[in-house]
Amino acid sequence: MLRMLRRLGQYLFCLMFIGIGLVVAVVFDRDEAPWWAGPIFAAVGTLLLVVFFLVNRWRDRRNAILEHGVDGRGLVTEVKPTAQWESNDVRHFRMTMTIEVPGRAPYTATARQPYHRTRWDRIRPGLVVPVRVHPGDPARVMVATDWLNNPSRKPEPS
Repeated sequence: MLRMLRRLGQYLFCLMFIGIGLVVAVVFDRDEAPWWAGPIFAAVGTLLLVVFFLVNRWRDRRNAILEHGVDGRGLVTEVKPTAQWESNDVRHFRMTMTIEVPGRAPYTATARQPYHRTRWDRIRPGLVVPVRVHPGDPARVMVATDWLNNPSRKPEPS
């Protein structure tokens, strides 16, 4: 229920921007100085609508793996740091792993995972990490730990 109310608030916020833009576009003629405010408000509202939709979709997909995924383990075979940082101390790494899930043959998959600076020296080939695998699409794999390498199965807030 809280998730639905939060999303409703996000989308109403976006619609407010679009509405303000439409009102400004109707009230001001192109000959008046602030006529450009209407299209800008409408564009910002539309952009926010798209961003909120994509972020919510990403969270839903991640939470689906956390809630319904199959437990397994991944043997890290390759590690590459990405250009994405969450803060000065938390960086994302792309890990290629050999995934072992009960009832399936081992296969190779890739996952991105943030790690804290204190853990960077431990992220290397040969590391075994807990993973969650999407039950319908085995290529969708996520490392089931947080950025300090603590086990995590808690869904992200939406």
